[in-house]
Amino acid sequence: MNLPGGQLAHAERNRPRCGTNETFDSTSTFIGSERCDKWTEVKAFEYQLSADDSLSSHPASATGDETGQPFHEQATPRRWQSFCLHWLTAYRVLIFVIILINVGTMIAQLVANPAVEASLTAAAVNIMTAVVLRQEDLINFSFKLISKLPPSLPLSIRKTVSDFHHYGGAHIGCALSAMLWYIMFTRLNTGRVLGLLSLGHMTALLYIDIVTSYTVLLAILVVCLTAIPRFRARFHNTFEATHRFGGWATLIILWMHAGITTLTPDASVPLYAHPSLWLLALTTLLLVLPWLRIRSVPITAHRLSARELELSFPHARMPHTCTLRFSSAPLTEWHAFATIPASGSTSKIIVSKAGDWTARVFANPPERLWIRDPPTLNFLAFVPLFKAVLLVATGAGIAPVLSLLCSPAMQRMNAERRKVRVMWCVADPYAAHWSFAMEAIKGVDKQAVVFDSRVARPDVAFETRWLAERANVEAVFVVSNPRVTNEVVRECKVGGLAAYGAVFDS
Repeated sequence: MNLPGGQLAHAERNRPRCGTNETFDSTSTFIGSERCDKWTEVKAFEYQLSADDSLSSHPASATGDETGQPFHEQATPRRWQSFCLHWLTAYRVLIFVIILINVGTMIAQLVANPAVEASLTAAAVNIMTAVVLRQEDLINFSFKLISKLPPSLPLSIRKTVSDFHHYGGAHIGCALSAMLWYIMFTRLNTGRVLGLLSLGHMTALLYIDIVTSYTVLLAILVVCLTAIPRFRARFHNTFEATHRFGGWATLIILWMHAGITTLTPDASVPLYAHPSLWLLALTTLLLVLPWLRIRSVPITAHRLSARELELSFPHARMPHTCTLRFSSAPLTEWHAFATIPASGSTSKIIVSKAGDWTARVFANPPERLWIRDPPTLNFLAFVPLFKAVLLVATGAGIAPVLSLLCSPAMQRMNAERRKVRVMWCVADPYAAHWSFAMEAIKGVDKQAVVFDSRVARPDVAFETRWLAERANVEAVFVVSNPRVTNEVVRECKVGGLAAYGAVFDS
């Protein structure tokens, strides 16, 4: 049986691995006992059936539009598109804008009247802002405020505000700006100390002052360098320890430094009137607050499959579409998981065996874990802003989607007859341990697209764009690992669709 060029190309692209003796059907039915060399013919039969079929008759490949060009060929971005998709994300734009504002202010100060105290204050402002931007209460307040915007607003506005979950870019921009300001402060302070040294006016406090200046600068540089994305991804435990202990050390030395600066002979203001003191006080309070909210909870483990583990724990009134942090050693590492509100006063998470910590938890489920309140709203809280959406998940990534599907916001969307489509790729989706997930999915989208990854791993990005364009949705929300998330968002944006995924910057 012959296929059109685009269809054949995609059929070959998604051919199961050799030795696979079963195939999948994206209409949530399962086709078994088909050999690899028959897969293309089976799919060709589906193409013929789906010519005038409903959305659930999702051919794994189809021509992209009236031009007859396949979607995956059209999705190859031009150079300028590749540049924009990589560098002009909301995350990177926030970093650039904040650094640009700070550099402009720095240049203006250098031209006008460079002052040691002003540079230290500017560094303290940026450090405080970086800490504030990670504060759970502010994040939740902002997410709730944005999620209440009506879907009647222009799509361009809704698409823009839904990028708010990239606020981590502002955090990085402020941290890097603090480093720049402190470099400037250290330079000015060194010049001042050398001048006093030449006049023979050096004191013990001035020696301590210059030593603490360079110590803080070194600590800030280490914290910023270990936060480089590639280093952070490869050595996450090192990044987390450096970020935490390096940040604490920096704050302690800054307290010493702010006090010493105001006690030097040429200090312009007393300690109590110095802005850095109050900025540091607020920053310290914000850093201490999360540690007052941690507690140990009992854990009940239930093994779902060879890769997924369900952990239940007591937590009354767990909000929907939230993320909670867990730890077995609070001082060294914390891990964020999307929560699923359960009946009564319990909640649960689904842990996938993906890293060192999750592998240890999977092998030996703990009896207790530490959690850090409050739960923080995640980017799925913005789904109600759109009139038609496609939710995409792979593996245990279905957990945050399930939280959304069972939420009051989703009930309102269903009552308003808004379109919600669901696509899920997982090993053995029809097994008994996934019945609760399939029930929740079918309750919202009876034509949900479900792939069995045991048989053949689909091109998730391609399939997402195909379904999104055919279903005519306004936005796509994807929950997966970093690679798949990036591929899906990129593919959709090349096609002019709004697409959102986790940022993975924690």
